[in-house]
Amino acid sequence: MKQTGWLYMCFCISLMALASTVVSAQDRELVTKERGLFKEVCWVDVNDTAIRNGQSTTYYKGKVIEQGRYLKNTRVGRWRFYNLESILDYEYDFDRNELVMMSGQDRHELKLKTPCLFMGSPLIPYLFLVNNLSYPRSAVKESIEGKVVLALRVDETGQVIGFYIAERLHPIIDRAVVEVAKTMPDKWRFIAATNMGHPVASEYHIAIEFQLE
Repeated sequence: MKQTGWLYMCFCISLMALASTVVSAQDRELVTKERGLFKEVCWVDVNDTAIRNGQSTTYYKGKVIEQGRYLKNTRVGRWRFYNLESILDYEYDFDRNELVMMSGQDRHELKLKTPCLFMGSPLIPYLFLVNNLSYPRSAVKESIEGKVVLALRVDETGQVIGFYIAERLHPIIDRAVVEVAKTMPDKWRFIAATNMGHPVASEYHIAIEFQLE
């Protein structure tokens, strides 16, 4: 009789857990959000679709560039960020604020030194610059081609505190890059570089190729 009562209690608890899961699923829906060049497929609250709650995957031209989970619009757990070739660039644990994995580096190297990283796919800042830049007409007339490298100064907290042209091409094109850099979103965040496990001020470089067709 005692055993039957115990089984009945377990059965009731299981039903309660199942009901809770169903309610949770009913409170959310899977939606697709178009964000300029990017498409995000994510779970959101039914009553407020601006609140992400659950798995999220962001695509660029059909390729995954960001993947992870949200809890009330906050990134939680491990997120993976990819480059244009859909190759993993790095993995970051938002619960522990820790870089877990990075392409080309082993765990021992990560403990010693890590570079500054954009908090997201590296494609995002690159495409922002490329898609907001126009080839200056005077540069076209003079057949100016080559590479410009924009350097963002990032402090120990991951905030951008300035920028400059680290690799110049021509004053006309350099100025165009600087003007677009001034319009970069303030909400962007970076993962500060580390040295022996401690965050340090550093730079984040974005290379842009100017080619005439």
